Amino acid sequence: MAENAIFGINSNLDTGGIIDNLITLQRQPITIVEAKRALEEAKLLSFRDLKDRLQNFKSVVNTLNTESRFLSTQGEFSNNSSTDTNNVASLTTSSSATSGTFSLVVNNLARESKLLSTGFASTSTEIGQGTLSITVGTETTNITIDETNNTVDGLRLAINNSGLNINANFLNDGSDTDPVKLIISGTQTGVENAISVSVTNVLFGFGQESPVSFTETQSAQNASFVLDGVAVTKANNTVTDVITGTTLQLESAGSGLITLSPDADSIKEKIQNYVDGFNEIMTHLNSELSLTESSGETGVLFANFTVQNLQQTLRETITDQVLGVTGDFNYISQIGIKTQSDGTLTVDDGALSTAIASNIGNVTQLFSSSGSATNSAVTFVGFTDNTDPGTYNIKVTNGVPQLAASGTSTFTDAVGNGNFYAGATGTDAEGLNFRIGNLNDGDYGSLTLTVGVAQITNRILANLTDASLEGPVEAEIDSATDTIADFDETITDLEERLVLFESNIRSRFTNLEVVLGRLNSQRDAFDSSIAGIQSLFQGRS
Repeated sequence: MAENAIFGINSNLDTGGIIDNLITLQRQPITIVEAKRALEEAKLLSFRDLKDRLQNFKSVVNTLNTESRFLSTQGEFSNNSSTDTNNVASLTTSSSATSGTFSLVVNNLARESKLLSTGFASTSTEIGQGTLSITVGTETTNITIDETNNTVDGLRLAINNSGLNINANFLNDGSDTDPVKLIISGTQTGVENAISVSVTNVLFGFGQESPVSFTETQSAQNASFVLDGVAVTKANNTVTDVITGTTLQLESAGSGLITLSPDADSIKEKIQNYVDGFNEIMTHLNSELSLTESSGETGVLFANFTVQNLQQTLRETITDQVLGVTGDFNYISQIGIKTQSDGTLTVDDGALSTAIASNIGNVTQLFSSSGSATNSAVTFVGFTDNTDPGTYNIKVTNGVPQLAASGTSTFTDAVGNGNFYAGATGTDAEGLNFRIGNLNDGDYGSLTLTVGVAQITNRILANLTDASLEGPVEAEIDSATDTIADFDETITDLEERLVLFESNIRSRFTNLEVVLGRLNSQRDAFDSSIAGIQSLFQGRS
């Protein structure tokens, strides 16, 4: 501040303005770097946003990229008699359920044991002391009845706190005398959970006093039903292990037909969700790559190779033929999913519904992944992201399974041991896992792997969003982060140089004013001397 106070005082120049202009001029390289940093920051934010969008889309893709996830099956039970309105059974299905019909005859439901006590005047009535022994299935617990619990309510609490799978409650039958009774019910059905009770009395004088006695009012029973002619008994009315992927809830005796069929509405919803997610990504990419010719304005990622390549790859995924499918549909456009001029998709609901109704298996293959074998000795197990879709012939030579892509004659040894093998690394069949029943030399038909558009999309998104794979989006994020760090370091260096420049220039201008001040003082002294001399000469004349 002391330096600023003398600026221009001797030179009469706008020294402060001159210095500010020089500093502004010197700051231009920093401004340029800051502008570049801002662009790189915008690029980084755009790629992070893109990664988040791709991850969200991947979660949608994962709902239909495998056959078990894509297919949805609905279950329905219909009574054999149109006049029978009772609910014999209800059904819920999981992704592993497949279509089919089954006849069902329910003979009886599973039920729990129930025991009823003798009556008491009230819940606070005292009862005799002794030991109540309760057995549920194979587990027995003894309850001691003493002065701490020898009331009807005390016994109820003791039973409920026994840890057994039972509940004790009061039942008032409305009798004029002793209307309160204890009812013990099992919490689990089936004969293996049957309940039995015995009482040991305490001797009083010359006789015995019985604390309480129980009578069985309902015996435990297993559910009994016949499914497609096969008799089945279960301890529970909820049956989960008879029909794959289907939970059967038995509700009453009766007969009818179980029908498991594709849930077309659920399948269409999954496809629509995929289309919506795809369109959201494509619209976003169009914006990021945009160029407005009239103004010259561009999207943040305009001309970026990674984004252009992603857009092109996604378009090819949608329009390319799906290999290995069986049926008339080889392109998703054939089932009503069309590509518009901007790369987004539309769905013709009528065409899609017709395709699902005519060949659900073919539609499934267009979207999800699945595998099949033509020989009963070979079982498809799975595949990896390195496995190419297609058909592979299998043979065993000298006890070693070999694979060859269909249409070629070059067989390559599979890798593995026992009965489980996989295609060798570096081949199209790499990671194609299968089980073979025997290793006798000979031909074993073929394995076919179908990878639909959802699974192909899943592979693309995994490569882009999985940090461990170090894909192109992750590389762009890392590159932008490193570039911003370099810019920050450059700006810091330039700022430090500017501080030194400002200090130096201010010091020089300060020195200039000081020198000018001295010169002005010398000039004033000289002028004063000359004036004095002139005055002396003028006085003599």
